[in-house]
Amino acid sequence: MKSVGIDIGSYSIKVVEMLGTSKGVQIVQQYEHALGVSAGNDQELETLEYLRQLSSRYNPSQTRFVLGIKQEKVAIRNKVFPFSDRTKISKSLPFELEEDIPFTTDNAIFDAKIIRTLGATAEVLACAAPKQHVQILLKRAVDSDIEPYLISAEGLAFANCFEKWNEQPPIFPAVLEVDTEGLRPRRSISVVLNLGHTNTLVCAFEGPSLLAVRSVLWGGKNVAEAISRKYGLPFIEALKELQNKGFILTSKEGATFDQVTFSDLIANCVRDLVRDLQLYLLEFKSELSADISQVSLTGGTSQIQNLGAFLTQNLELPVNKTSVFTNFPVIHFDMNPRIDASFGTALGFAIEGLKKPRNPAINFMRGEFAPQNKMLIEFWEKWGHSIQIGTAALILFFIYGYLRLDFAQQLSVRADEALVTHAKNVAHLNPKNANAAGVKKYIKDNKKRAADLRRLSNLARMNSPLDIIKKISEASPTKKTILLEIKNLQLEDGNLSLEGYVKNQKEVASLQTSLSNLSINGKVSTRANSLPQAPGKVAFGFSLVVDRGIEKVSK
Repeated sequence: MKSVGIDIGSYSIKVVEMLGTSKGVQIVQQYEHALGVSAGNDQELETLEYLRQLSSRYNPSQTRFVLGIKQEKVAIRNKVFPFSDRTKISKSLPFELEEDIPFTTDNAIFDAKIIRTLGATAEVLACAAPKQHVQILLKRAVDSDIEPYLISAEGLAFANCFEKWNEQPPIFPAVLEVDTEGLRPRRSISVVLNLGHTNTLVCAFEGPSLLAVRSVLWGGKNVAEAISRKYGLPFIEALKELQNKGFILTSKEGATFDQVTFSDLIANCVRDLVRDLQLYLLEFKSELSADISQVSLTGGTSQIQNLGAFLTQNLELPVNKTSVFTNFPVIHFDMNPRIDASFGTALGFAIEGLKKPRNPAINFMRGEFAPQNKMLIEFWEKWGHSIQIGTAALILFFIYGYLRLDFAQQLSVRADEALVTHAKNVAHLNPKNANAAGVKKYIKDNKKRAADLRRLSNLARMNSPLDIIKKISEASPTKKTILLEIKNLQLEDGNLSLEGYVKNQKEVASLQTSLSNLSINGKVSTRANSLPQAPGKVAFGFSLVVDRGIEKVSK
């Protein structure tokens, strides 16, 4: 993963590209874009144009852009918390810093960096930044087509160049060793100065661990303005003179009048820095109970010749230049003193983008400024209205379902009450049987009784066998036509069987035709008969279906 640290200064924009791999980190590229410093130049517009060009060089899905807030706009305090849990520390920051910051906690974003843990306690650098500065930086990122991975603090990012940033904070016992008088030993610290164009960072370290950060409103711009006033030069020309020829004489022997004048001019400007540094060094000694062993110099303004010697004399501490790239052996570009001195903050920002959760980066993109999922936003913009309508319809459906269920339950209760009442009043059921099962049994029994009654009623109107014989007699030819003698007659429901004698076959046919008028379907079938033969007679056997006058009873 690539991490690109962007240091937007008042003189130039410095960029460092780092590549994180399983084997470590590599410093791949460094860019610098000088900003116009003339009165009529719009630095903001120039910054946006350069950042757009920069963002076009990288694939956003494979690159982490890291920006930072200027140190003078961030309040940092060294605090000790009675617990070491990061979540608890984050929740406690607004209450812990309420009395120490010059703005209200409601208008601030908080974060913290754990310096070390002492048993159950933790020493922490608590940070607070006004929301408006985060908003300004995010707006600048949006206008330049950059999606920042995080927004850090300038001083804490710069400290990454000297800290063991890829390791977790040091862990110490709950009680440190004490001397014979019961006092804890004083801490030995070193101070690193990063002299920029308008500001100077003052960072206090105990070994590789950052303890405190301060910002001095002094930089190379102060010296360039003094040169411009002294010699009547345009500011740009005075700045070039400072960068190319700036020096402070360690000894005035053999120096010309112009050299002494130029050296004294720069030295007088640097004394303004010395006064502020002396106050901060005293503050570090007092608040941190520390002794300062040395002071290191870096930054573009630190290139003034003999500046270290001058500060050594005035601060009464050894002051020497330091390199911010010493801890990074893999560098893919040519190094020179100017790059080494000027790119410390940009390098620190790039490191912030590669930090692990065991020692996380400072990030002010929290709460209302937390990164949002663009795909989710685009999806909501496209389908949000439909989702709202669908949600409303679903809610109405659930309300309808609930009301319908409630109405159904009420109707069920009322139906049960009505059923019990009618079971008692109409069916005269006892209370034990006055329920749905008892009513069903009552209805079933009464239906069966009604069917039996209908059957009995139909049977009462049924044609008897004598009625059928009468009908046969009426349907048969007269005695003058045939002489009919019926021997056997069987009647089962509507099925009639006849056996008898007539004189001849002609009379058999005549009788069969006459009986067809009595048959329901008009058919009379001939069947075998069981009668013995008689002299002068012909036996016959018929079967037919007759109407008994029975109606079909439904079950």
